[in-house]
Amino acid sequence: MTSKSEELILDFKKSGRNIPNIYKRLFELTDNSKEIYSFCKQFLSNFEKGATFFNDSLSYIEKEQFAELVVLALDILKRQQKNENAEAVIEYASLQFPELLHKHLELIFEIRPNESTYYSDYPWRYLPPEKSAFFKSKLQNSETSKADKQKLFSCLLETRDIETVKFAFQFALNTHLFDREDILIYYLEAVGFTIRNGEIESYCPNSTYHFCFPQKYFSNDRPIHLSKEQHPTWKLKPIEHKYKFGGLIEANENNPFTHIITFDQIPQNVKISGLERLTLGMHINEMNEFGPIFYKHDFLGNPQKIGETKKIEIYSDLPIKETEISFAETPERWALQRWGNSRENLFRFGGEPTWIQSAEVLTCPICNEKMDFLMQLDTSLPNIENGEVDFGSGGICYVFWCDKSKVSGYLMQCT
Repeated sequence: MTSKSEELILDFKKSGRNIPNIYKRLFELTDNSKEIYSFCKQFLSNFEKGATFFNDSLSYIEKEQFAELVVLALDILKRQQKNENAEAVIEYASLQFPELLHKHLELIFEIRPNESTYYSDYPWRYLPPEKSAFFKSKLQNSETSKADKQKLFSCLLETRDIETVKFAFQFALNTHLFDREDILIYYLEAVGFTIRNGEIESYCPNSTYHFCFPQKYFSNDRPIHLSKEQHPTWKLKPIEHKYKFGGLIEANENNPFTHIITFDQIPQNVKISGLERLTLGMHINEMNEFGPIFYKHDFLGNPQKIGETKKIEIYSDLPIKETEISFAETPERWALQRWGNSRENLFRFGGEPTWIQSAEVLTCPICNEKMDFLMQLDTSLPNIENGEVDFGSGGICYVFWCDKSKVSGYLMQCT
């Protein structure tokens, strides 16, 4: 008897992406780990050209199954210079289970999957310092080409181990590995670090949580593969405490002061001191039109905009629809996410930002020091008239916090 996964593979061979209800059939497999893994393995073994719904399926297999797919994908890539699905396995493993790639890194450095992409060095994420010696030695070797040294520098930064990061940064600085020193800061901030008072420090000091929204808060007219109920990151178990989210702080037809969230109690292990509560809010249209904006918070945690409020001519986003949200502790599998996958929940508190463009770590306008990343809001939040709030053109809003000056800062990135 043919299984559901085998039937889907056979139909894809006949009709390709034109299979009716292709995502409905795919998601029917996700309740059975053996079925969804069987589909992934068969698809990888039979097709070279990438398919988004294959990439989607990788979020539903178990870690042990992913490890087997990694071995198969690398074997394919050793034999074929280009295989989009094998490269997708390496890409998604580097996001969800980078530790599965660590024993293969010498091979990965040699065959270079995803080499033309910004995520080609992701496999080195969280590599323990005791396993980085080979790559440090190769970086220092006089026979290593400059291009390879630049790649090794990026790989070592991806480890996020502070001593390894300092080593790579100092080597690049001493040897003038790049033509401009500011490029080093670009690389550094892309992996969660910055320079404060001449020292390399993390600007992401807080544990990672995902936002949990009430059922039916988002519109349900999206296709099944874009549903905000399907991906595992939308199904995390929430912590009981709820926080007021959305609504208005101050009405203004041209430039409303939108309420984001009020922490009636500061979450544990968050780098916010000296306040019992904190209210975050911003002028969304002004941020969209003019760029980063900042707010000084008083002893009660209430925000006051720094600088004059500006007249808006282009953007007309309405305030976010009011509700209550809670947070869920983020499983390690989803600690690092990348933009461009509209299936996943990218409403995140703490952890690292999911940059759309190059990293832009805000500088506090009062103390002139780099701020800490606090949280991010993805696009398509419902507004007060049941439309949607889009940051720019479907972007992300990033929120930063300076604990020294009690200042919040906001910026938007989009394509």
